[in-house]
Amino acid sequence: MEHGCLDRSRMRPGGFAGGAAAPSRSAVRRFGTALAVLCLAVSAAACTSTESAGGGDTTSLRVDVTNEPDTLDPMARNTPETQRVYRLTYSGLLSYKEDQTLVPDLAAAMPEVSADRLTYTIKLREGVTFHDGAPFTAKDVVFTYDVVREAKNASQWRSGLRLVDTVEAQGDYTVVIKLKSPYSYLDSRLAMIPILSSATPYVPNQTYTTKSNGTGPYKLKSFAKGENLVLEANDKYFGAKPSIKTVTLNLVPENASRIARLVNGQTDIVPELPASQMKLVSNGGQNAVAVTGNVSRLFLYPSLAANRPTANADFRLAVAWAIDRQQIVNQVYAGQGRPNSTYLTYGTPYHDEQLGLYFGSTANAEKAKSHLAAAGGAPSRPLEFIVTNVPELISAATIIQANLKAVGIEVRIEVAEVAAFYPRLVSGEYDFIMWRSPTATSSGFAPDYAYGGLYSNSANNLAKFSDPKMDQLLDAAISVPADQQAAAWKAVQEYDVQTQGNIQVVVSTYNEGYSKALTNYAPSKLLWLNTLAGASISR
Repeated sequence: MEHGCLDRSRMRPGGFAGGAAAPSRSAVRRFGTALAVLCLAVSAAACTSTESAGGGDTTSLRVDVTNEPDTLDPMARNTPETQRVYRLTYSGLLSYKEDQTLVPDLAAAMPEVSADRLTYTIKLREGVTFHDGAPFTAKDVVFTYDVVREAKNASQWRSGLRLVDTVEAQGDYTVVIKLKSPYSYLDSRLAMIPILSSATPYVPNQTYTTKSNGTGPYKLKSFAKGENLVLEANDKYFGAKPSIKTVTLNLVPENASRIARLVNGQTDIVPELPASQMKLVSNGGQNAVAVTGNVSRLFLYPSLAANRPTANADFRLAVAWAIDRQQIVNQVYAGQGRPNSTYLTYGTPYHDEQLGLYFGSTANAEKAKSHLAAAGGAPSRPLEFIVTNVPELISAATIIQANLKAVGIEVRIEVAEVAAFYPRLVSGEYDFIMWRSPTATSSGFAPDYAYGGLYSNSANNLAKFSDPKMDQLLDAAISVPADQQAAAWKAVQEYDVQTQGNIQVVVSTYNEGYSKALTNYAPSKLLWLNTLAGASISR
């Protein structure tokens, strides 16, 4: 299997079913600065600067999304809703290409790495400015990484810089990063972390809640809560200038409405299209594509609070064995998914295929009841099961509710909006919260997102899972030389299926509906776009 892609020949049981064939890909992708396929869903889409013969605006792209971000802060959130904005408006030092190799972005060249793997010297681009006009220099890189490393800021990127000792500027256009010990995936973090302006003091949950100031190809024009968010092209962008001048994200919560608007020509792109509704789009004369290279992981956050049954590992394993994953694949994702058991998931380097199917495709009531007995039996009250207000997640939660009832565990489902998700998760006042995470957009094509999610003091470890043995295994996996990484990550996965700090359910493909007015357009397996160049809109 190619890293980052899902090979159809190895997708059984529960293999991904094919959707309509994807159009040819544009030659240029910009993985590190703009989220598209899974979040914005507009990889390499653009338009001509004149109106088409048929009339209509061909310089504005319309995207219908089901949820809006609760914050625009690129330090605070890594949800698809927030990424839709910050991957378009900010840049990192490096970025990913379509083939998953890294290239310079704000860096002028790839980092120079010392023989002991402890010192990274990075030359920076000159002449770059932030959207507010402030010049970009090494001071901004040092400032951003200091913001990330400061514990009180609770940055989503903090675990990625845990092994950094110092970050220093050498003049205006050179940054030197020194590590405490080797970190095999630092380059990937350099591509993922958006660079802030040092001219603006950073206050968590305040500075960038509704504002944006990056160096990316788009600037934030307006954000009307409950309605839309509008981005406009940055005419001072250091890379190729976007041909699409305006990108509007319209909040349309109902999938039926989004599909109707697409078929009727009222919108251009419907990201995260339910697999069961792809035929509706195709039958309506528009495009519907399943992109197997884009993988989203569906899982349960268990509360680790001492008074919760989910704090017990045997109870979590009872739940893991009780879930009928294939039923979810079939009924929720129309076959375009597969069961999953490990945090390090399909399409990721060093994922172990056998361990990925450890809990099987269907429920194993015998093993579930055995672990439930070891945990002291079923709780005397229904489990508090919170699910974000996404139709597919609600459907999956209903199936899990029935699965758990079959082994004697009652569940009460509570539907919450995205804005309420984080406060509730951090509080620990729940038993389970169901969430989905696009693997590559959250982490890049590197396996260390498992480190961020399971390491004891990681800011991304939102459920606060803590296990000294897992910490040791993760520390080894991110630091050993290349020839030892496969074995180190296998050890992580072997322990993961014994502990289930996050209970894994299924992985699914990304599906997208888009207008036939978009020509020479193709959703990218990278999930992020370049400069919205390479396609045209003719409406």
